[in-house]
Amino acid sequence: MIVIRNWQRISYLSFLRFSTRSLSIQHFQKTPLLLSVQAETVVRPIMSSSPPEIVPQQPLDSLLLNKIDTEQEMFLAKYPNYDGRNIVIAILDTGVDPSLPGMQVTTTGERKMYDVVDCSGAGDVDTSTTRTVKDGVIEGLSGRKLNIPEKWSCPTGQYHVGLKPIFELYTKGVKSRITSERKEEVIIPSHNLAAAEALKQLTEHEKEIGGTSEKASDKWAREDLACKVDFLKSMSSVSDIGPVADVITWHDGNLWRVCIDTSFRGRLGICNVLGTFRETGDYAYLTEKDSVVYTVRVSPDGNLTEIVVPSGAHGSHVAGIAAANYPDNPQKNGLAPGAKILSLNIGDLRLGAMETGQAMTRAFNMCAEMKVDVINMSFGEGTHLPDVGRVIEEARRLIDRRNVIYVCSAGNQGPALSTVGAPGGTTTGVIGIGAYLTAESADTLYGVYKSVDSNIYPWSSRGPCQDGKLGVSLVAPAAAFAGVPQYCRQSMQMMNGTSMSSPNAAGNVACMLSGLKQMNLEWTPYTVRLALENTAYPLPQIDSFSQGQGMIKIATAFEKLSEILARNVFPPRLTNFEIKVSDHCKKSKGIYIREPNWSGPQEFTIGVEPIFQNHQIENNLPAIGFEKQVILQSTAPWVSHPQTMFVVSQERTMVVTVDASKAPKGASYTEIVGIDTADPSLGPIFRIPVTVIVPEKVETDQYQSKLVGKSGVTERRFVQVPSWATSAKITLKSTNKDEMDRFTLHTVYIEDDKCSRNTETQKVQGPIGNEWSKCISVQGGKTLEACVVRAWSRGKQPVDVDMTIDFFGVKKPSSIPLIHGATNTPIRIQAAPTKSIDIAPSIALKVLVVPLKPQSAKVEPLGPRDLFLTSGLQTNRLLLTYQLKVQKTSEIQLQLAGLTPYLYESPVDCVLLQIFGANKSYVGATSSYPDRWIQKLEKGEYTIQAQIRYPNDQTLQAMKDLPLLVHVKVGSKLSVDLAVSASEASFGKESKFAGKALLPNQEMTVYAMSVAEDKIPKTIAPTSGSFLLGSFSALKDTDLSLVDKSEVIYYLSEFSPRPAKGLSMITTKKDKSQKDEMTEAIRDLEVSWVQKLTDEKMAKEHFENCLQKYPDHLPLLQNRVKQLMQSKLADQTTENVQKVIELCTKILELTKPNEILQFMSVKQEHDDDILTVDKWLALTGGSEDQRKDAVKLIASFEERKKSTILALQALASLEQDLEMRKSKHNLPASVRFGGITPLIFGGKQGEVISKKSDSFDALKTKSEEIDQVVTAELKKLDEKWTGNQFYVKLLVWMAADDTRIALISAKHAAALGQFGRCAKLLNKAGDDLKASATDSLAVDSTLAEVCENLEWNHLSTYFKNLALIKNRPSFRLF
Repeated sequence: MIVIRNWQRISYLSFLRFSTRSLSIQHFQKTPLLLSVQAETVVRPIMSSSPPEIVPQQPLDSLLLNKIDTEQEMFLAKYPNYDGRNIVIAILDTGVDPSLPGMQVTTTGERKMYDVVDCSGAGDVDTSTTRTVKDGVIEGLSGRKLNIPEKWSCPTGQYHVGLKPIFELYTKGVKSRITSERKEEVIIPSHNLAAAEALKQLTEHEKEIGGTSEKASDKWAREDLACKVDFLKSMSSVSDIGPVADVITWHDGNLWRVCIDTSFRGRLGICNVLGTFRETGDYAYLTEKDSVVYTVRVSPDGNLTEIVVPSGAHGSHVAGIAAANYPDNPQKNGLAPGAKILSLNIGDLRLGAMETGQAMTRAFNMCAEMKVDVINMSFGEGTHLPDVGRVIEEARRLIDRRNVIYVCSAGNQGPALSTVGAPGGTTTGVIGIGAYLTAESADTLYGVYKSVDSNIYPWSSRGPCQDGKLGVSLVAPAAAFAGVPQYCRQSMQMMNGTSMSSPNAAGNVACMLSGLKQMNLEWTPYTVRLALENTAYPLPQIDSFSQGQGMIKIATAFEKLSEILARNVFPPRLTNFEIKVSDHCKKSKGIYIREPNWSGPQEFTIGVEPIFQNHQIENNLPAIGFEKQVILQSTAPWVSHPQTMFVVSQERTMVVTVDASKAPKGASYTEIVGIDTADPSLGPIFRIPVTVIVPEKVETDQYQSKLVGKSGVTERRFVQVPSWATSAKITLKSTNKDEMDRFTLHTVYIEDDKCSRNTETQKVQGPIGNEWSKCISVQGGKTLEACVVRAWSRGKQPVDVDMTIDFFGVKKPSSIPLIHGATNTPIRIQAAPTKSIDIAPSIALKVLVVPLKPQSAKVEPLGPRDLFLTSGLQTNRLLLTYQLKVQKTSEIQLQLAGLTPYLYESPVDCVLLQIFGANKSYVGATSSYPDRWIQKLEKGEYTIQAQIRYPNDQTLQAMKDLPLLVHVKVGSKLSVDLAVSASEASFGKESKFAGKALLPNQEMTVYAMSVAEDKIPKTIAPTSGSFLLGSFSALKDTDLSLVDKSEVIYYLSEFSPRPAKGLSMITTKKDKSQKDEMTEAIRDLEVSWVQKLTDEKMAKEHFENCLQKYPDHLPLLQNRVKQLMQSKLADQTTENVQKVIELCTKILELTKPNEILQFMSVKQEHDDDILTVDKWLALTGGSEDQRKDAVKLIASFEERKKSTILALQALASLEQDLEMRKSKHNLPASVRFGGITPLIFGGKQGEVISKKSDSFDALKTKSEEIDQVVTAELKKLDEKWTGNQFYVKLLVWMAADDTRIALISAKHAAALGQFGRCAKLLNKAGDDLKASATDSLAVDSTLAEVCENLEWNHLSTYFKNLALIKNRPSFRLF
């Protein structure tokens, strides 16, 4: 490493610019800065601790990872063995790639990675199904034959099998890259070649045959070729769904082993076998193409296999900063190269790597189990309720009861105040780290050549927390180069954020703890935090909200802490001093005055209580004798408090007065600190944070201020919003017209128990132009922070900026309820008192909300990984199941009221929802913050499962009726018409508001009408309790109207659409007595059970009984035909086939098909239209006296038509089965032997038939017996029958590609060897089956074989995978 001590501190890249001017360009290009990784040219074996070879080619800049500002470099120079050894750091993140060179060994030569765990559950595979080897083979859940290598040892002989789509293990970026590469390298070339060949064949046929022919065979051949072209064209835009792998898990007598069949052909001998990582350190790559490293874990019973992959590069980068170790290149080391890493993935791949409560609580449990010393968590979210929630409870228990040092990022939501996130900035005991920008690193890390100042990054979240805590504890360097997974296609990457400052701090802490452990000194979270905060370096010119107590100085902190521990200054079980602030009914952790009382001082009651480990459940003797005489100090003249306090083990209280009128304008911060009189050198032993914000008042309706635009320096203006204001327009004008500048405008006002993200607006202004504006919503009487910061990289020369805030207001209801069908609803508005406003009132409805009741609810305990060691609580889950039917492709969100708005503050452990299509196919997931998870659902039926986790099963029992709120985006604009008077609204007369204005304080009432029935969206059928959500705006200004809005709720109570018939239509009169209705109802009930009965003997007996009562009742005959045709070929009998043909014959005799065809020629839109009756009488020559008989006859035609089609379907299906079995073409077995036949007649599942199956010969024999009977019976039915007559007759009634007969047409095409037509029809049928919640495995598998016959191998692979993904053996695990 080159360190230039005597120069002004500059980066190594800057040094190169000076020192290489005399070198030639050619010479400079031969000395690259970064390291190179030796490319591997052979198949990667399983790896445990052998990293890729790294060849150092150039000394690296020390500022690639800043170890200087925190004193770590100096600390290790003095104590080289205190490098993190004997310390375990848990990285709660997106997972750490165990193949990274810096993650192989510690400085003492031990394995670096302690374990690799996916706590989210996204990689879980259900391996509860077991198989026994027969002839060296087992059958996987994919249906593939899996060849078991002889070298595998499995004493029990039981192999657990599961199934996993590989794309479920990819990040969004990896999936995008792999699909793109596969498309370019395989799919497009193969597809283009197939498409060109199909078009060539069609063109040649057109030339040979022309446009006319007398042969039906020419027609079918031409259609087959055209279908090939059409089918290939339709498949050109299909998304790649990726391969599906079998997962095999077994116990070899010593430990669990796992093999993922990445050959996708059952060739397990060429696949990797991994042992569980904790025991073996084994890892491998999913495939050579993706470079995604995976490890495995297995449940004690083998029924659950966890495939652990990183859900992003973030976690590996974080771990590299904290503790990477490069034995041959130590200049790349992390802060604590001797520490071990426990990788705990809390980023759920199903949610784009967002954390879940399930993942975090499991991670805390693992930390307790593995006796972790330090946690680094570079994750977090804004929270409505600071320091509460189930996740927070478990985090605090872990800190207090296990002495874990919990370091966390403060968040990247700055620069405005009160933007710290959970858990880093809001949780007691967690050390929240802000982001420090080192001026010297700007060149190295960002390529910024202008001179800049060290500062806090603008985006670093600021305190105070809404409950008064300071929020940010400390700061550390927040940008670094570190290792990332190989799938990123680079060895190292630069990242910045509090995500990077947190592991820098955690690594420093690990070094300090390493020294303490080697000195046999036992720390507590309290003493560690005390030492860190009391020795931190306060950064000049930077407020406490941004830096907390300042920059970590680890060498100084170590000396302080080792002294404290050596002298036993504090009882070993003291965890923290709990600060309780009471302000009347409001409880908090500090004093935070944001809307000050201008009339005088405000009084607070402060409680201080030392908290001891397990103090509530054990006889805690150290607490009983605890005594401290404390001096209370603060530096703010506007705070009054007692001078001393005697602290004992119980809460002690005092009164503190804050006079905001004496505080300066803007934000002020001070602390009331407690100093131990016996040892003042310790510094504060507790701190009571006090924040006061004194806003500026607005004259009339405009506020103006001049800002000094220094790069990276935050300028805050606090303004008291006028009581009447509802919106504002902020304008920034820079005096610099020449340079392209960027400014970040961030505004926030605070509402009680509401996260700042709900009231903030943030926008980057520039670089084009020098004047920008932004409209925002505001709340009257609140303190608005308008925060502006110039980009930190623009140099040290300031730029003056003028800021103007113009306030606007229109008084209106905050929420407007409307009821469907109401003639008018008044909405009153009033202009602000200071200015006139142009108005254009409007209501837009954007979302339909449909509540669904759960179809089932089950409470059950979860497994061993959800039994928490720290709290001793067993976690239970409530599994709710909902059914959703989508009528048209829609964008939806899913919400559970009172639960999904929360994450860290949630009263339950976790809420996770998964959406499944027909046959358990996984569609997507949603969790907390549902507005982030918009799912696009196609037409069809869906199952939605919601899992709610909580220890108390009785609490979960009480939630069993929890409704699911489905939010459906309204496709087109849906507006509610408004009128200026109630009478005009009642008569449906919409008013125009062009040119309308209100004078100051003037009132006006507009009246909302009802939405027309036909405009109510029906993408999802509204249920009772459904409503539409939208907004009301009164202002004409487009920008202001977007932010100055009121919520509108449009209730659709008891919604039921009117029938499609026109209200004035005249239909025929129907005379039916109650006795007739009762008789028909009894008959229909009996008939319905014919098809429901699954026992054939019982069904046959019931049918015969019904047949005696209702011998000519068509629905009875239909139901029996359907039931018999749904049987699989193996279960079919010659007797039943004869019965089918007999029943079909009877149906055709009763229905008189020719008469039906006559009727269809005169039918109106509705059968009972009087004009239809008149036409029928005219056609048949009937008289007026025959009208009543004609009405009855016409009423039966629709049922007769259905029955006719069904009979022809059954006959055509049997007929085409004969033709296929006679065909000499290589047909898929599932088509040739009736695997798809049950689906034609309403069966929910077909049958995948393989020629290699053990039962195939028996099936073939059975088919020959049935064919003989069918041939004989069809010839009896039609003496002229030769093979296709019934199919042709069926085509009289509907098109060949009609949904109801597409599979029969596919049979016809297959029999002729016309696989193009067959493929198109099968594909259509498969889509229709998916929409109707029917198992399409047989169809998709058949389609794959058809494509294989056509040598469209890329499509064959696609449909094989599609069959497995669409038809999963079980729902995806949570």
